[in-house]
Amino acid sequence: MAPVRLLVIGGYLSYRALFEWLRPGLFFSVMLVTPVLQMLFFAQLGRYAEVADPSYFVIGNAVVGCTVACVYGPILAMAEERATGTLPALLASPANRIIVFVGRLIPFALNGLVVSGYTLLVGSLVLDADIAAGEVAPLALTLLVAAAACSGLGLCLGAVGLLVRDVPFLANLVALLMLLVSGANVALDRLPVGLRVLGEALPLSRGIEAARRIADGEPLSAVSGLLLGEIVVGLVYFVASVGVFAWAETTARTRATLELA
Repeated sequence: MAPVRLLVIGGYLSYRALFEWLRPGLFFSVMLVTPVLQMLFFAQLGRYAEVADPSYFVIGNAVVGCTVACVYGPILAMAEERATGTLPALLASPANRIIVFVGRLIPFALNGLVVSGYTLLVGSLVLDADIAAGEVAPLALTLLVAAAACSGLGLCLGAVGLLVRDVPFLANLVALLMLLVSGANVALDRLPVGLRVLGEALPLSRGIEAARRIADGEPLSAVSGLLLGEIVVGLVYFVASVGVFAWAETTARTRATLELA
C-alpha cells in the first residue's frame, strides 16, 4: 500500500501546491477561458478563409487545449519544488522516482482531460460542431490518452527546468510550438518536412487525427493504431523525464545549483 499511498498523496500535494502561489480565479480563467478563445479565433479565421469546417478547428483546439494543464502544470510544479526549497527533501527521500513521477503525471492528465472536454463542449454548442452521442465515449478516451502523453512531455520539460532558470519561457515556447505543428489548425501535410517530423515527434498529432476520425463516424478500433502511437510517444517522454531528472539531480549537486530559483 505504501507505493499507492505515495502515488496518490504525492500527486495530490504536487497539484494542490499550485494554489499556494496561483490564485484560483486566475487558475480557472487560464484553464477554461484561454483554450476557448483560442478555439473561437481559429474557427472564425478558418471560416473566413474557407479552408475547413468549424468542426475541424473545434476538435483540433480541444485536444491541443490540454497543453495549458499538461505542459505548464508539470513545468511550473517542478520549478516551484526548487523555488520553495522542497526539492532537497524530495531527492533525499528513498521514494521510487518512477512512482513519484507517475503521481505527478496523473492529476495534470486528468486536468487536461477536463480542459479539453470543456473546450469541446463549448465549441459544439457555440459553433454547432456535429458530434453524435455515440462518439462521446471514444472521444473522451482519445482526449485522455492525448492529455497523458502531453503530461509526459511536461514532466520531461519540468526536469529540464531544474537546470535552467527561465522556465516560463520554456513552457511558452513548447506550448506555441505544439499549437503550430500538432495539426490542430494547419494540416500536417501542408507543413514543411522538418516541421511535420517535429509534429509527429511531439504528442497530440496522433490524438488530434484520431479525434477527428472518430467525429467523422469511424469506430474506435479504426484509430487504435493512432492511440497506441500516442501512448508510445507519451511513454518515451515519461522515461526521458526520469532520466533527465536523474541527470539533473547529479549535475545540480555537482555544481551546487540545486536550490537556485
